[in-house]
Amino acid sequence: MRIAMVSEHASPLAALGEADAGGQNVHVAELALGLARLGHEVQVYTRRDDAALPERVAVAPGVCVVHVPVGPPRTVPKDDLLPHMDAFADWMAEDWQRTGDPDVVHAHFWMSGLAALRAGRARGVPVAQTFHALGSVKRRHQGQSDTSPPERLELERWIAREADAVIATCRDEVEELADMGVRTAHVHVVPCGVDTAHFSPSGPAWDHGLPRGRRARLLAVGRLVERKGFDLAVRALPDLPDAELVVVGGPPVERLDADPEARRLRALAEELGVGDRLLLTGQRPHEAMPAIYRSAAVVLAVPWYEPFGITPLEAAACGRPLVGSAVGGLLDSVEDGVSGRLVPPRDVEALASAVRGLLADPDGAARMGRRARARAVELFDWSVVAARTEGVLEMTAARRVPDQRRGAATGRGEPGPSWLHVHAAEVDGGMRSLLGQSDRIRSWGEQLATTLVDGGRLLAVGNGGSAAEAQHLTAELVGRCFTDRRPLSAIALCAETSSLTAILNDYGPDEVFARQVEAHGRPGDVLVLLSTSGTSSNVLHAAKRGSERGLRVWALTGPGPNPLTGLADESLVVEAPSTAAVQEVQLVAIHALCAALDDALTARGLMEAGPVCRQVS
Repeated sequence: MRIAMVSEHASPLAALGEADAGGQNVHVAELALGLARLGHEVQVYTRRDDAALPERVAVAPGVCVVHVPVGPPRTVPKDDLLPHMDAFADWMAEDWQRTGDPDVVHAHFWMSGLAALRAGRARGVPVAQTFHALGSVKRRHQGQSDTSPPERLELERWIAREADAVIATCRDEVEELADMGVRTAHVHVVPCGVDTAHFSPSGPAWDHGLPRGRRARLLAVGRLVERKGFDLAVRALPDLPDAELVVVGGPPVERLDADPEARRLRALAEELGVGDRLLLTGQRPHEAMPAIYRSAAVVLAVPWYEPFGITPLEAAACGRPLVGSAVGGLLDSVEDGVSGRLVPPRDVEALASAVRGLLADPDGAARMGRRARARAVELFDWSVVAARTEGVLEMTAARRVPDQRRGAATGRGEPGPSWLHVHAAEVDGGMRSLLGQSDRIRSWGEQLATTLVDGGRLLAVGNGGSAAEAQHLTAELVGRCFTDRRPLSAIALCAETSSLTAILNDYGPDEVFARQVEAHGRPGDVLVLLSTSGTSSNVLHAAKRGSERGLRVWALTGPGPNPLTGLADESLVVEAPSTAAVQEVQLVAIHALCAALDDALTARGLMEAGPVCRQVS
């Protein structure tokens, strides 16, 4: 694909050079590089803020930064850029006319979305939108101190409705969009990423610190602004007498004395009698951060709100447990009780209690750190994020018909792409995501072989079309899939109406599956939960009941992370935008699982004949 990225105020060159880079700069840079490694051509359009900058800068094979000459050639606060977006869009559309249209536009931030939609509609190019932060959330928490243009909220609502796809960075953002009145069928969750090679548990730890004794180090990282909640961490210190707090971020250390938030934090620490246990380091270079994370016993991220937050990912990649606020993106990046702890926002007592628990159990904290590292590699490495973004962009690009919109404007409208063409592209994207999980399918087949041959059973659960697929799975196990073998114990729950109606009548819909899991499941059995959304309440209750009863809980679900992936022991996630596409790819996953099971049984000499298809991977 030819991909046009639009990042009007955040140039990826800041992240690739020596300048201090914000989260959006890093996101755009790493995503562009990741997509280029997958074979795509990426041009990043950003505003020229220096007259000396060339129009185009090639930064890596397949990645070029294009400086759009609109507005004054100097740094301008992003909140003052709105009047320049029409000119930005028109220049970009003219550039495409000269050099060739991209296949898809991916806009970053709301003002980029305005420019992308104007240019995209002029040239007939579909648009995907990533907001990074929503004005509705910012205004709710910052009130009168919010400096965004007053029309931001209404324009964001329009962008979300008009874009061909919206790429949200967390589940919480999807709920915010729904609350804004946006239908979310075209919204896909793809998280921010982290460089798990740079941020890793291996390597030296930063040995600079406070002078007294051997205290446990608490670390907080981020811009020195009130909403990051660093004062909450300071307020927790009196209840943590054996801990010190290191805060990394803000201006360079030599300018900290002039920073209002730095002065406020130091004054608060002195007032609470913990001034000797607080260290503000100021801004630290990117290459120094892994060692700083490795020096911490616990990392803290306790903002009032956070659209996503890069600190939890960097801490996780370095194998550090984290205590964070249960807000925004932290609800996805931190698995409570597994990779860290989540506490209510602005609750100092809960924060101190969670930290105290981790410091009192260093072995448990180390286990959390290892799990955090594993989740970072599996879910948040930039290669994973780029591949998931690629799938959404390919599906978005498939919606384009050349000259469709311009033809309609002149009375020469052409028919849009048929449902079948769009659906085929969606299924193709879902299959790509499934192929990337072939090792997990093989592992599940081997685990099932052991469980079912040793007298265990499989229970399968699903609603609607997923219920039919649950029955399909159990039929293949009790019967046969590719070749003859012994019957294996497998039950599709709710396959008969008497128990279903009894449970509905006496216990309600949330217990439909959970009560059957409790009745039929035994420790060590496998519970397979099929859900396209990962949000069905009765499926979630079944997952919880299965875990409580000692079953292994596996999820086959649509785009994640979602509530079901958070409850399951292991998940197969199909990255496809529609229910129909997810269900079709899940049926392929069921056949692949049966083939992997047959392979495992054949290897143990338990099949009457060899499997038809051995190349499950």
